[in-house]
Amino acid sequence: MGAITQVAVGATSDELDRRRFRGTAKTKLAPEVIARQSKIALLAFQSLPDRETALSFLNSEDETLGGRPIDVASASEAGVERVTTMLRARMAPAAKID
Repeated sequence: MGAITQVAVGATSDELDRRRFRGTAKTKLAPEVIARQSKIALLAFQSLPDRETALSFLNSEDETLGGRPIDVASASEAGVERVTTMLRARMAPAAKID
């Protein structure tokens, strides 16, 4: 038999779901980490042919970088430079960013 859930009068299941998930602990990123992620994500979206290619690049493990590009870039400014260099190498010669 299924469990019976007690719902407060006037509460909808959507409200209960929101409350349940709102209470979960989230790790907040430092502003400088967010800035580095944003910088490299923007460059990937501008440099690569389409959204799917950019997302795949950012989230796929890369042996030469030693991790996912988004993680490498998030870790430090040196990581941003390494990923930027990799993106520039992948770009067509006519679309190079200065």
